[in-house]
Amino acid sequence: MAMIEKMSNARIVVHAFLALYAVILAYIIGGLLFRYNVPVDLFFGLSFALLLFALVQAIYEIGIARTLVFFAITSTVGFAVEVLGTSTGIPFGKYTYTNFLGPKVLGVPEVVPLIWFVIVYICFSQSFGIIGYPESSSKSIRSRLFIPIIALTAFGIMAWDVIVDPMFTSYGYWIWNKSDQGPKLYSVPLTNFAGWFLVSFAMLLFIFGAFRLKGGEIVKRENAVDCRIAYALLFLDGAVANATLGNYLAIALGALSMLGFLLVSRFLSLKLKSKRVESSSEQVA
Repeated sequence: MAMIEKMSNARIVVHAFLALYAVILAYIIGGLLFRYNVPVDLFFGLSFALLLFALVQAIYEIGIARTLVFFAITSTVGFAVEVLGTSTGIPFGKYTYTNFLGPKVLGVPEVVPLIWFVIVYICFSQSFGIIGYPESSSKSIRSRLFIPIIALTAFGIMAWDVIVDPMFTSYGYWIWNKSDQGPKLYSVPLTNFAGWFLVSFAMLLFIFGAFRLKGGEIVKRENAVDCRIAYALLFLDGAVANATLGNYLAIALGALSMLGFLLVSRFLSLKLKSKRVESSSEQVA
């Protein structure tokens, strides 16, 4: 009973940080729509609230030790590829951070590795909540879905960048090298999105390697709803901001990719849950 109450209290904390993020976001969106002044510090407060949400959500779902591993891998790999990207143009394309995001290390703002953790975990929670407890799905199902779900998660991460990168590029948070050739989306080279997919895919492989577990075995419970809400709010934030900038193609592509990720991950979750119920019923019979 005490354990159940402790888990319930932890879930309340997760809800509280998500609510805080939603409230701050609502105020900022109101400022974009109705043209009232929003203090700059509130934008950092928004990011901090989302970071806290992702941290407590991760601790609730996979425990403190694995959260630390997840954080270490995503932030370290994220920082390394950002340094590589700003220095050589690999794997995203050549770009330079301005001073809007605060202090930098090796040309990369200190907050950027934290952003990698947040978005990777939010997408991870939605995708790997599909499989659930190890005992709730057969080993063959987990093995068969392992790589496809990693790819789905990487797509969800990339989809977020599709709507965010044009917005932040327009705001001047970073500047893309104009000499780069090839197709672009509001000055953002399409190679950037391919880079996001590949880096995210690699991160997830590293994470599973560090955990030394397969497929759904690392997810202790299905708690994807909170992260689905956060992901939908991220889309709303990007859509409104891009609308004020006139980046309507970014909104359309973001809607197709981000909402597509939400729908596909939810569909798979319901489908596998149904299969598990059928399997349990057959075993009982």
